[in-house]
Amino acid sequence: MEQRILYRVEELDELAVGVPIKRPIRDKTGKLMLRAGYVISDENELRLVRELMGGIIDEDNEILSMFKPVKIPPKDNPFDLFKLIQRRVKELLRGGADTVPDFQKNTITICEMIQEFCFEDEDIALGLAFMDRFSQYTIRHPIQTAIVCEVIGRGMNTTQDDRKQILAAALTMNISALALHERLQSQKEPLSRAQRLAIFDHPLADFRTLQRLGVADEVWLTSVLQHHEAIDGSGYPQGITGDAISVPAQLVSLSDIYTAMVSSRSYRLPMPANEAMKKIFLTGSHKVNESLAALFIKQLGIYPPGTVVRLQNGEIGVVTYRGKALNIPAVQSVIRANGVPYTFPQSRDTSAVEHKVIETLPQTQIDVGINNQQLWGHGDFSKKGAANRKETRAEISSPAELTIEGIPEPIPAAVLNISATGCLLQVPLQQKLREDTSYRLSFILFGRQLTGINFIMRNSSICDTKHLIGVKFIDLQEDYRTIIRLYLESVKIEG
Repeated sequence: MEQRILYRVEELDELAVGVPIKRPIRDKTGKLMLRAGYVISDENELRLVRELMGGIIDEDNEILSMFKPVKIPPKDNPFDLFKLIQRRVKELLRGGADTVPDFQKNTITICEMIQEFCFEDEDIALGLAFMDRFSQYTIRHPIQTAIVCEVIGRGMNTTQDDRKQILAAALTMNISALALHERLQSQKEPLSRAQRLAIFDHPLADFRTLQRLGVADEVWLTSVLQHHEAIDGSGYPQGITGDAISVPAQLVSLSDIYTAMVSSRSYRLPMPANEAMKKIFLTGSHKVNESLAALFIKQLGIYPPGTVVRLQNGEIGVVTYRGKALNIPAVQSVIRANGVPYTFPQSRDTSAVEHKVIETLPQTQIDVGINNQQLWGHGDFSKKGAANRKETRAEISSPAELTIEGIPEPIPAAVLNISATGCLLQVPLQQKLREDTSYRLSFILFGRQLTGINFIMRNSSICDTKHLIGVKFIDLQEDYRTIIRLYLESVKIEG
């Protein structure tokens, strides 16, 4: 196999953190890696740049030659991701937390998926969560609460890592009382004394359960313990006041209260979203910091995505995007004023008099099937007026190996495109993979072997007789994150 030196930089001392690069830098394969003027951000990145630049490569590659170019299918969509989140939360909570291997790690993985979900499109994330009428309450409610926490948390300038712990608290805030909460969802008679005591005690029971499961993060544990406290001292179980209640706990509390108000119960219809926001505005200062309540309303709007509304012209529609003004959301009408459904959703400008929102309605007012991808304009349906919030994704042709537990020999594969959080992988057509299984992936980037990357499969498809799977990385080590980021930076240069 022929080898040749493509490029090598001798004057490594010129490279330094915070100093613009004087000349373009290429990797071992001769690919332009960093443009002149790029500023290296930290010592770890500097070390990796020095390791990756210049060197020797193989001219041939037997593994990659197995794969011919194929047409890349559309990018992963948020609808698939939402289904995966629902399944993973159900596995985490409904199967019994004690049966979940490495509970803390699995919870944080789900939190990262929710963050990616919201990053791709916050409005779709909110809409799908609040339009879900069929999942069990104890699965639906924590997902809704976590998504709201992420949306509001992003508006608070918190870091992504800090928000993970808040989301984890939202997902597990009722972990010791799941059966009770599910029963109360359909119970019509008043609470028994035992049920009232269990509700009062459950934050402390949740706290202890999480500790037993190996959770040690202070933000996570404190947020769970304090999520029913109120700054006026009326909360429980400790009755603490003011700043003694952490801001993350207040965020979880407010998100929990809101999602509970807009959810239906056996003994009442859900509270309309605008009324729930009004109640938060009037009473929020007694429960949480006043500025947090104000930010909550500003971020979600009076009519959050997923809200069913009646328009001035009598049509019934669904809010799909928050508008520039709180009272002017983007709406897709699905039912005519005479009660006959539209064949396709009709986009409405609610700033126009005839399409002004006049009231909110229960989800049950829409008794026809809705294609969510059509509603938000994804997939085969052109997207209507939504900002593209997709992460950077770059095409690549890298040999890879797939390791599956129980199979001694690695499976040859190829990475076809890559992002900061995952990739598109091509595997042999006869290889059957399961979405609920974890795998390990190894591939080459900038001539560097990235090995043993944990991932889960988000979706799978057959395209041009090739088996393609969408991959979500799990617990990607810092060096690998940096190398992928450098690769994505190099693609910007070429693009």
